[in-house]
Amino acid sequence: MARKPENIHVYLYRKNAGNEIEYAIFQRSDDPNCWQGVSGGVEDGETIEQAALRESFEEAGTSLSAPIYGLDTVSYLPADIFSEHTAWGKDIVVCPMYFFAMSFDGNIILSYEHTEVRWLTYQEAYNLVYWHDQKTALWELNQRLERGNLIRTA
Repeated sequence: MARKPENIHVYLYRKNAGNEIEYAIFQRSDDPNCWQGVSGGVEDGETIEQAALRESFEEAGTSLSAPIYGLDTVSYLPADIFSEHTAWGKDIVVCPMYFFAMSFDGNIILSYEHTEVRWLTYQEAYNLVYWHDQKTALWELNQRLERGNLIRTA
């Protein structure tokens, strides 16, 4: 039996020349009104962390061995927004999404899934991000970076 569907969402961040934190926000090619971080599904045999690294590599050109940090924000997506939802059966109604952060100051290499990427301040990114749960995760990441507690021991 295949695993239950899970999704990940990764916010890339960096410090600019003025030492301000910026976030990479991507415009989806299938919906130009939708701006977000890197996102995608967890494949069979992957952990959510491995999926986050793979999706970041595929969609932005990051390293597969980059440090990645889990956020506390978790949300659920309606299963019927995914084209494959009918194959999941009638019991799968929602799909969990786990949020991560990754520091990245290289050149982003866009995949076919996005038409544009912008490095934005927190407020600019927050205003542009489409979905409320993604705004919550962005807020959490920004707070953790400001408070210096992105890397947690417990």
